[in-house]
Amino acid sequence: MRLRSLAWLAPAAILTVDAAISVQSVSLPDIDFASLGEILFTGNFKGISVNQYSDNHLDIDNASSTDDYLIYSPRPNSYLELDASDGDIRSICELDGIAYLAGNFTRLGSQEIRSVAAVNTTSGDISALDSGISGEALVAYCDTDNRLVYFGGSFDNNVAIWNISSSSWADVPFTGLTGGPVTSIVSWQDNLVFGGKFTGLGNGTSSTSDITYTTSELQLVNLKVSNVTVSGTSNSSYSDPRSVICASNISASDSTWLLEDGQKGMWHASFSYYAYPTRIRLRNADADGRGTKTFRFIAEPINGILNLTYTDPDTGATAYCDAFCPLANISTADYQDFEFVNVIGMEGFYIDILDYYGAAGGLSEVQLYQEKILTYAINDYNEPLECGIAADYISKATSTGDWDVTTVSGTSYLSSNVSESSSDDISVTLYPAITLSGNYSVLLYTPGCTGDNTCSYRGRVNITVVASPDEAPTSSTLYQTNDYEKFDIIYEGYVEANDDSFRPSVTVAPLAGQSGNFTVVAESVQFIVTSTSGGLNGLFEYEAANYTSSNASSIVIYDTAVNSAGNMLDDSAYVYSLAATDSALFVAGKFSGDSVNNFFALSSGGDLGTAHGGLDDAVYTIALTQDENSVLVGGNFTASADDSELLYVASYSIENGSWTALDAGLNGPVDTVVKISLNISGSVYSVLAFNGNFTEINGYEEDDAIKSKGFALWIESDEEWAERSSLELPYLTGSLSSSADLGDGASLLVGNIIAESLSTSSGAIMTSDLDLSGLPFSFEESDESSSLKKRAVVDIFSDVAARGIFAGSFMTLNDTLFTAVSGKFTVDSADQFYENFVVFDSDKVIGGLSEGELSEDSAITVVYNHQNTSFIIGGAFSGTIGSSTVNGLAIWNAITGSFASTQPSALGGNNVQVNAITLRPNSSELVIAGSFSTAGNISCSNLCLYDTETGSWSAVADGLSGNITSFEFLDANKLVVVGNMTTSDYVKCYMAQYDFSTSSWNMLGTESNQLQGPVEAFVISDSIYDVIVAGTYLNNTDYLWAYASDSWTDIGADLSNGSKIYDILLLNLKTADDSRTSSIIPSDRILLVVGDLIIDSDHVSAALYDGSSWTPFLYTVKDDGTAGSVFTISTEIAKSIIVSAVTEEEVHHMKSGYVVLISLAISVAIMCLLVGGAFLIGYWKRRSEGYEQFPVQYDNRIAQLMPPSALFTDLSASPRS
Repeated sequence: MRLRSLAWLAPAAILTVDAAISVQSVSLPDIDFASLGEILFTGNFKGISVNQYSDNHLDIDNASSTDDYLIYSPRPNSYLELDASDGDIRSICELDGIAYLAGNFTRLGSQEIRSVAAVNTTSGDISALDSGISGEALVAYCDTDNRLVYFGGSFDNNVAIWNISSSSWADVPFTGLTGGPVTSIVSWQDNLVFGGKFTGLGNGTSSTSDITYTTSELQLVNLKVSNVTVSGTSNSSYSDPRSVICASNISASDSTWLLEDGQKGMWHASFSYYAYPTRIRLRNADADGRGTKTFRFIAEPINGILNLTYTDPDTGATAYCDAFCPLANISTADYQDFEFVNVIGMEGFYIDILDYYGAAGGLSEVQLYQEKILTYAINDYNEPLECGIAADYISKATSTGDWDVTTVSGTSYLSSNVSESSSDDISVTLYPAITLSGNYSVLLYTPGCTGDNTCSYRGRVNITVVASPDEAPTSSTLYQTNDYEKFDIIYEGYVEANDDSFRPSVTVAPLAGQSGNFTVVAESVQFIVTSTSGGLNGLFEYEAANYTSSNASSIVIYDTAVNSAGNMLDDSAYVYSLAATDSALFVAGKFSGDSVNNFFALSSGGDLGTAHGGLDDAVYTIALTQDENSVLVGGNFTASADDSELLYVASYSIENGSWTALDAGLNGPVDTVVKISLNISGSVYSVLAFNGNFTEINGYEEDDAIKSKGFALWIESDEEWAERSSLELPYLTGSLSSSADLGDGASLLVGNIIAESLSTSSGAIMTSDLDLSGLPFSFEESDESSSLKKRAVVDIFSDVAARGIFAGSFMTLNDTLFTAVSGKFTVDSADQFYENFVVFDSDKVIGGLSEGELSEDSAITVVYNHQNTSFIIGGAFSGTIGSSTVNGLAIWNAITGSFASTQPSALGGNNVQVNAITLRPNSSELVIAGSFSTAGNISCSNLCLYDTETGSWSAVADGLSGNITSFEFLDANKLVVVGNMTTSDYVKCYMAQYDFSTSSWNMLGTESNQLQGPVEAFVISDSIYDVIVAGTYLNNTDYLWAYASDSWTDIGADLSNGSKIYDILLLNLKTADDSRTSSIIPSDRILLVVGDLIIDSDHVSAALYDGSSWTPFLYTVKDDGTAGSVFTISTEIAKSIIVSAVTEEEVHHMKSGYVVLISLAISVAIMCLLVGGAFLIGYWKRRSEGYEQFPVQYDNRIAQLMPPSALFTDLSASPRS
């Protein structure tokens, strides 16, 4: 049966869902859709929606974006884009009307926000959490009881806590988790459980480490390439301020720089990159007792004085200073090291000399060190050889291909403009100075694209890490489209130290296979030692009572069941996902242990459930079903440990601890699973959205595989894939990473999706209340690379894709409504394959064109309902139907439910194509128009008549050649045609009129000769002097013009370049709009335009135009996530032909009865003369061409329309006045 649509419209008002984000519903014109019956929209699309909300429809142009979006769903199946990030949003949680986001982004909306953010679910406003997190946040967990938000990820100590009450960051009582990232946080038995790859507790809340490094283990900041200046006058004998750089091997007397006697001043260094110094070494001047006595350190770009610690050379005690720091005389100490209390990023610094020994202040050595092991792509920024470090133990970078130095706001990096042909020749390899082997996190820094205006051109890079001579290199890919600088973790694990035969390395190169020209950049890479206090292995249970301020100085790891479960796993264990019920904790990841592999359950009593040994490879994501009876998992596994096939997805029964397949699973790994709600056939279903690197839902039992683009929906209650369900579904594709339930059906999602309210195969039927329903069939998969054959004629379908429905029509037969559609497609219905034409009722296909009857490149572009007895089809096709050869035209008999056994004689000519079919008023002749030169054995150019009673062709008067795309009767005799035509005088003509009463052509003068290109569709309002045309300029762009008051007006100027118009229709309003000021569209009508329109940068498939403004009406999307198109509009109730009224003067006030009598007498005489000739001609044609009686549906209602007696009742009546 035909199911009701998933889309519905709210009243034209502000829609508010219980304190959730308010959205503006669209106010559509009050159109009289009921007068048209059902309306069929056909085209090339997979999803379709009626416009519901102002300015927030999901933009299909985002489908190719690598960025994540914040998406508001006010109710199931409705999705509104709020804000975009410039990276990934990994997780979301909600508390007290605020949603908290975690990810790896530097911009959210228009704000620079780093990795974490808050979103007000009432207003939609986004705010930063202080200065954010420097690193990647992977998970957000909202602690409702304590009004805290826990963030986990890969940053300093990997755990951060936001205090909602104070709107500030709070200390982490257990000091964080180190050794690797935190990936999951859940609440279980009143405690919090953290999962990840960590191995111990952190180093406290301070931004500096408790580890003491020797100078040999610190990295020297390269001041040799810095810009050094002096504020004040230098002593003429000691005037070079650069002499103090790399002076450790030079005597103080030979490297001294001094200020002029009696002066104070500043020594200043600035560099074109960011450094993160932890120590500065100063050696005083050595020149006749002169030297610096007191100084302060000022950092750029904050221009702030930094706090320092140092060892007092006199007492040996640790001392502190800030604005006035003492420096020992050269005779007292060879040098002094000062540690920075707070480590910040710097791009320069000042040493402000405040007081001095002797006559002047000065220095003989300045060395800056950092704990971070940074290697810069610009090799000059790495440690200089001149500073006495062995070449094998300094960082360095090498490059191949063309790279340029780009400097933005004082920071420099490498950039390269890459083409497809040059991508293999371009790379940068960075070699860090690793002095100690061990476990490291490797971070790659990428500069933002806004500073150098390359956001539209940034490409993807391939990252190769060589960490050890005994291990294979690891590779990953990254997008570089971040707005602001960011870093990504590209490797975690063991790194071998430098030696004579090996150096670790990171290579950045353009990812192969990218099309066009693009830009890649390289800035720096950092290696971070993941040293820890030990005692943990990927799992940590946090009970607040065990970690308070009173015992913070002696933090211990408690022997809980959770911590013990982690420690029984292998040393390389990585916990990716956690879930919990009241009775059990479920742990998933990549690990092995005693009888467990990649998944296990831990009961509230501490018992370990091995899940039959677990699964054979990593589990990346898990989610509880709504009833909490099962855990659904996704990952890289293909079987359970006992060899039961489970392809990348599976269900774990909590009650019996067993595994069940989700049908036959998927054909590739799953990364995330997100719970959402969908309105399916009027009911709300809980659905799990699986995202990953798969291309199919595997075939199952008798069902074929279903293509997918890494997104699949599992209906929990029905235990089946939504894509395989018989229910009518919304169209939804893309990727989702997390969701938050806002209550009352509303939710917030993060990801990048394209959604429409109905999923259907290129056709949808709309009722008068704007409900949409799909067609009762799906297209068979086809080769999308093929396309409709390009034809010489200019026609509306010459550039459409391989699949689509180009036309449709309704028919009522025996009180049953049937629909026919045509185009280029294949349908499998009840094991019967149909091509390009099918007829169906409300729930099934009942007939069509069998596969193989037409040539492969055929397309059927028009369907016409002939008197509710047959469908006449036309288009660009040829072949054999039954025993008849057809070309461009064929007849499907609705009475027999099959094609007529004898078809009209074939049309002929080059590139035959029929574009329009209609019945000539008051006759049995079908008017056929298109591009052809013969019909049967008669010459007939582009417009021909087919008599349904005799089965014969006849031509109209010559006068036009070329292609007719559409026509419309003005009255019983006058036919207006449009297209790309040429007159007998070889003049281009795009609109003309044929008069059957005089057998003559009228080229319409002004109405036609001012048009600027072929016309493909048109509507007539009241007369030929009120017409709207859609066509194509000679430069192949579309136009929409209206003719009124003896001139043409461009009414499509507000449509952006690239818009395609395929069909137009004037609709009646229920009440006239008297407020209109435009005369183009009558006040009681509105124009419906369909195609692929671009309005305010948004792709729209149908829009309404009232003479001055446009209102989007329908949105569609193709299966690949790009903009769809609507080609044609068909209505159940056809528009009546405009028949001009006969005036009183024309009948000279003759009584209608006399008119009838005289007419009958004349008709009898003429018929007597003609009937004999007609019989002879018909007999000859039947013998030569064959003939089958045209289908006729007899209906007694016809006799009731006009009783014969009514024609004579006024013979004695008075004439009309």
